[in-house]
Amino acid sequence: MSPPPAESGYSLVWSDDFSGSAGSLPNQSKWNIVSSGPNQDNQEVQHYTQSASNSSLSGSGMLHITPQHNNNQWTSARLEGKEAFNCPDGHRMLLQAELRSGTFPANQQSGIWPAFWALGNDIRNGKNVSWPQCGEWDIFENAHGADFSLGTLHYGHGGTDHLSKGSARQTFQVESFHTWAIKVNRGPSDWQDETLEWWLDGNKFFQVKGSDIGDGELWGRVAHKSFYPILNVAVGSNFPGGGQPDDKTTTGLGSGLQVKYVACYRSN
Repeated sequence: MSPPPAESGYSLVWSDDFSGSAGSLPNQSKWNIVSSGPNQDNQEVQHYTQSASNSSLSGSGMLHITPQHNNNQWTSARLEGKEAFNCPDGHRMLLQAELRSGTFPANQQSGIWPAFWALGNDIRNGKNVSWPQCGEWDIFENAHGADFSLGTLHYGHGGTDHLSKGSARQTFQVESFHTWAIKVNRGPSDWQDETLEWWLDGNKFFQVKGSDIGDGELWGRVAHKSFYPILNVAVGSNFPGGGQPDDKTTTGLGSGLQVKYVACYRSN
């Protein structure tokens, strides 16, 4: 088992260490297991299911998201946290996970697109807010078995007004587990000095300040509002270098996502 670690200066608000019997579904008091067809705007081809063949517990404290290909159809899983979390004024908040992406050779992961990310809760709480106005934090996003992730912030006024800011390619060792996190820092008294920070294994690799956005309403949506965590593995991708699965793309955990925990912390 891998319970979330203590973070100095923070208190644990919510977590899942994925304990439970082998082969059982993730805890549905904490996660919505999505059932939906592919998002073709992103060039996806998979169907998300609620089957334990696509998302299940390992029995030793780990979540497995496993793409499958049967009868010419790709299936996979997307988990959306039932709770959403915000950073109070004057505080800091961490949303983080320890995970490992697929370990098959890259030429066997064409089209595979794992991610740990979060959406602004206003997209689902009846406030008639759509994407990207709700805000999106891409904390870890990788595709095709490549050894890099991109940290990205998506935002906008709604409709076709889509703005984004993103990191350079952040390389990592594919074979290992890594801790990916986003930190909301509302310690400064001026919103223009507040930050969103992307972290890998305790090292900050990307930051967006309120002054980088330059609009108090937009910044409030991405830094002051509540966000809920998402874990998924898509198949078919518009991620840089993206594309579709081919006859070498292999099913199973080697093209999937293994997650030891997801946790949210707030500063004391």
